[in-house]
Amino acid sequence: MEVPISRQTDPGEWSGEQPEIHPTIAMAFRALDGSGLPWVLLRGEDDLVRPHGDVDILVGDGHSQRVDALLAGVGFRRVLARGHGSHRFYFNYDAAEDLWLKLDIVSEISFGPFQQWHTALAAGCLKRRIRNGLLWLPATTEQAWLQLLHTMLDKGGAVRPKRMETVRIAGALASTDDVIAAYVDRQVGPGSAAELLKLVRSGSFDDFRDPALRMASALTRNAPLRTRLTALRNRVLRLLSPTFPGRFSRGLVVGVMGPEGADKTTLLHRLVENFPIPSRYVSLGVKGPGRWDSWITRIPGGRRGLTLFRQLRGALAAKYHCLRGRVVVVDRPAYDTPLPGPTGTTAGSRTETALASALMSDPDVLLVLDAPGGILLPGNGRHPAEVFEKRRKAHLEKAKRRPRTWVLDAAQPQPLLQRAATGIVWGQLAGTSPDAATSAQPDSQAPEPGEEP
Repeated sequence: MEVPISRQTDPGEWSGEQPEIHPTIAMAFRALDGSGLPWVLLRGEDDLVRPHGDVDILVGDGHSQRVDALLAGVGFRRVLARGHGSHRFYFNYDAAEDLWLKLDIVSEISFGPFQQWHTALAAGCLKRRIRNGLLWLPATTEQAWLQLLHTMLDKGGAVRPKRMETVRIAGALASTDDVIAAYVDRQVGPGSAAELLKLVRSGSFDDFRDPALRMASALTRNAPLRTRLTALRNRVLRLLSPTFPGRFSRGLVVGVMGPEGADKTTLLHRLVENFPIPSRYVSLGVKGPGRWDSWITRIPGGRRGLTLFRQLRGALAAKYHCLRGRVVVVDRPAYDTPLPGPTGTTAGSRTETALASALMSDPDVLLVLDAPGGILLPGNGRHPAEVFEKRRKAHLEKAKRRPRTWVLDAAQPQPLLQRAATGIVWGQLAGTSPDAATSAQPDSQAPEPGEEP
């Protein structure tokens, strides 16, 4: 339910120091403000330049669709993560800073590791909000209490060293006369708020666990059935992989091809490590000897059979992870060009390529790593320079014919290559980069993320 708030009833501008804010996050705040929706930043106003975690925002209830559209307009893409109550997660990637930005937007103030303890505090928190430059914040004492309850109920009373000062400040600002203090006394027992403040102000952070457990037990006793059902439902739903609603709800397949010296594996593993939803690396090539390879290869046709088995295993793994809604990064896609010469034109090699093509669907995004043979050849050295150059040109030719393909300069430093690749893949997921085929001339530079070269 929306809380009607007019600018005339706002308590005025905050007189304190204005916090610094990342430009993209500032755009999100302005979009929410311009829409007229009531919202507040729940915590972390001093960590908005390069946020270390989520940016937690409370909005008026019943406006989820409007929030989706507003944030999409400033480049944030929602990731559907089930089992988190009213939490809705939105991501954006700043390629220039190599920084992921995450907004965690809620329409209800609830507590607990599975959001099982519901409250009716949201409406009042929005009604009594105060202005701080671009930000809307809860009233000072309410913000302090929300931080303390977040520590006691969401974190089980555990206070990490880097959060101790935040908890100390919250304890100093909180008051027993506050609306949330009254809520604590009603739910846990008379005098509970004062007891908690006394403990916080003593600085005995190691003693938080027992009162946190008592608070949790009291809240569960007040609504045992609802609490347990909510916790069970959310626990089960979290077993489902986070996904992107819409076009890529069944995952995204990213293929990377290029010469051996281009260090594709490093790029792919870094993409997997950095993406905001579950991602998996799959290789359709033969990478390194297995435990039984020396025995299998002694059997006539064993080497070929082993290669086909690994391709089948890789293709099935890619399909499985894609159905789970994950980003799948594939080394050596099915149509990766075999090296010219006898090793790439035998009947066996052609059979391998045909089988891989039948098993593995085309990638949604194809990244072609390119650099003149003379640059990468010293790190490879297994093939003559002219063979290396032929394969490079074959890759570029494929890039010209295939949609959603980008050619990246493989000779640039690995961090820059990784930023460019991440920006392109994220642009496809977020709908901010073109679907048209793109290619680069052999001497061109890598395209900027989300742009055609």
